[in-house]
Amino acid sequence: MSFGPGNFGKYVELAGGSNIADGIIPNTFGRLNPEQIIAADPQQVVVTGGHWDAYVPGGGWVGVGPGADLAAARTKLEGLTERTAMAGIDAVQTDNFHAIWHQFYNSPYYFVAVQRLAKWFHPELFADLDPGATLRELHERFLPVDYVPGYWVSLKGD
Repeated sequence: MSFGPGNFGKYVELAGGSNIADGIIPNTFGRLNPEQIIAADPQQVVVTGGHWDAYVPGGGWVGVGPGADLAAARTKLEGLTERTAMAGIDAVQTDNFHAIWHQFYNSPYYFVAVQRLAKWFHPELFADLDPGATLRELHERFLPVDYVPGYWVSLKGD
């Protein structure tokens, strides 16, 4: 499954990336064939995930979100690199393989997701940007719940 031109597909564009599903998936989301991923040879892969144990206990999704166990999330993220569609692609070879909280798509603070994507895609341009600090400040100033980390994980580190 992948996002088309809306949703996280739009966030990728806003962050200066290129969505390999652009022009293939016409709607919000749809399926890419493994061959399409291999042929595109993406330099970065971003998957979305969440706390979905209630829906699919032990599922293959990456459990990111508020308070997530990032060691477990990283292990699941590593497991995704072993799928046929990921074999040999640049993103796997360079550890540019990431997961981000799915629910950013349905939130007024999606701009934090765009910041995180931009920093992954263009680390040299956004060396001073700290999406975690942005999210922490958003919680402290505007939200009634305390900030806890866990919203993203990367094979490259953070």
